[in-house]
Amino acid sequence: MSEWIALMLIIGIRGLVPFTLLRWPFWGALLCIAGDASDSAIQDLMGVDVLGGSYHSFDKAFDIYYLSFEAWLAWFRWPDPLARPAAMALFLARLTAAVAFEVTHVRALFLVGANVFENFYVYTAGRLEIDPAYRIKDRAQLALILVLVGAPKLLQEYVMHYREAQTWRFVTRRILTPW
Repeated sequence: MSEWIALMLIIGIRGLVPFTLLRWPFWGALLCIAGDASDSAIQDLMGVDVLGGSYHSFDKAFDIYYLSFEAWLAWFRWPDPLARPAAMALFLARLTAAVAFEVTHVRALFLVGANVFENFYVYTAGRLEIDPAYRIKDRAQLALILVLVGAPKLLQEYVMHYREAQTWRFVTRRILTPW
């Protein structure tokens, strides 16, 4: 029974939270990130493993689901002529890497198609939340932004997908319950 409840909670959160993006593009993105972490947290807190060996595919499918909401918003609602195509290129790189991984199971693809899109989206949506008139002024500024938002994501992708470190378990065992 608890496995069924955990599964319904996970599907409900991961399926419904992206709709918050349509009303609150920045805050909804932060909720999506929290929702992404919720599946592992729910399973750990409830002491179940409802996703088992299919966790990675399940997680990536829901990631692409919410990232597609963000890509749609970036393309159709962002007024910035530099941010729009940059966001789409980053989203397509992630989508391609995720699909290629499902076919080949080559983990290094997540380094090539790192989810820099998510960080770029959060940065740009955050700037637009503060100042709706915000625009990236030129390609040099765009390149700097991509380096600044991309470096942490590349490190995260390396740790999580290439080194296959269980980051949520590290956080729960070493940070949330250190004693």
